[in-house]
Amino acid sequence: MPIIIAAKGFSIYRKLMNWDDVKILLTIARAGGLSRAAKVLGVSVSTVHRRAIELEQSLKTTLFVRGNDGYTLTDAGRINFAIAEKAEEQLIAMERGNPLTNTSVLRIALPELLGQQLILPRLASCQVEHPNLQLEISTTAVPVEFNRREADIAVRLVRPETGRYLVRRIGKLKFGLFASPEYLSNAPELKSNDDLAAHRLIGWDRNLQFIFLAQRLREFSEGVAPSSSFDSLQAQLLAAQAGYGIALLPVYSAGETDLIQVLNDTTTLEQDIWLLRHRDTSENPTAEVVCNTIVEAIRMHRHLL
Repeated sequence: MPIIIAAKGFSIYRKLMNWDDVKILLTIARAGGLSRAAKVLGVSVSTVHRRAIELEQSLKTTLFVRGNDGYTLTDAGRINFAIAEKAEEQLIAMERGNPLTNTSVLRIALPELLGQQLILPRLASCQVEHPNLQLEISTTAVPVEFNRREADIAVRLVRPETGRYLVRRIGKLKFGLFASPEYLSNAPELKSNDDLAAHRLIGWDRNLQFIFLAQRLREFSEGVAPSSSFDSLQAQLLAAQAGYGIALLPVYSAGETDLIQVLNDTTTLEQDIWLLRHRDTSENPTAEVVCNTIVEAIRMHRHLL
């Protein structure tokens, strides 16, 4: 699909670009290197390199600075990148709604456990009431990025600072440290945070240390390294039940098991629950229904959270 890209600042011109050209620019800039970009695009590194050079030649400008740490955007690259992102958003918006079939596609990003256990069951009613609604639901620990339109609606436990979305607080969620009775029966004494150094901790994979739960666990344990690490909250819940050690988990979720909360006077963590909605959905009645359903799901279970 051809897209008109207007670049300003270094010369005034208009250049007709294919969507493949836009993807190359966006992917290299976001990945920061050819190898990572090639994995995202599913092509070889040499293909990405060739297409990047061809794109620069067609635009008669340098888009990337190639350094030891990867690829960074030049001033011209940043200008074109911003325009390409807007074009990407418009294309995605076109893909999400098909006026000929009256089909509406909404991408929803939910936090683990909270989304899986409390929100998903309620969302099923939306599709009963709206047969043409297609839901693409993600329940991973990694936050989505609205500027890439990875989601139309998202529930988060940390409020983003900027973005093209509408945001509202819809509740609170408590976390605490939990362990199985079997683990605690054979573990050292645990009366204060200082005692965590003598215990086995269940934590996050090294690539997910930016997640707020990983940061809070480090704070509670004063930097003690976990003895086992996982890439999901569900896995940590199961590991705690299996006796791996102590995990930082949602109080309501752990409370439905035989896990025991420890150090609840000093390590209980309360996070606001935020509902984010992309501005492009502000006049979409189906998106409104989905948002209201999510809010109702949280309201119904607030006594547990």
